[in-house]
Amino acid sequence: MVRSILEIGNAKYKIDKIALGRFKEEVRQNWGKESAEAAPETGRDLTLDESLDAVFLEVMQLYNEYAKSESIDVLLRLKDKLEQVSLRYKSLALAEEVLNINSCLPYERRIPKDSDISPTKH
Repeated sequence: MVRSILEIGNAKYKIDKIALGRFKEEVRQNWGKESAEAAPETGRDLTLDESLDAVFLEVMQLYNEYAKSESIDVLLRLKDKLEQVSLRYKSLALAEEVLNINSCLPYERRIPKDSDISPTKH
């Protein structure tokens, strides 16, 4: 995604449905590998996490809320949710979406307020 300096922080975020499809493929591939490795240890076959559909529903609800309101607070909630899911499933596709969201945020909103990193601390 190439943007001019003036667009950074002012752009409207649009969810990448192709990235969501890549995420599903990543989960299926990673889950298959983990299932094959864990099955002998646990004595049972692992199934794909049933909460995956609930995660997608929550992500899309947040995105739809953002699309209607264009609220930075909603966009931050969406970013946080995508970060959590990306870490949980080790998804590069969702990590890229988090970066795309960051490029749409004003600089001061990119870092959590309770973070040890702040522009005033050196």
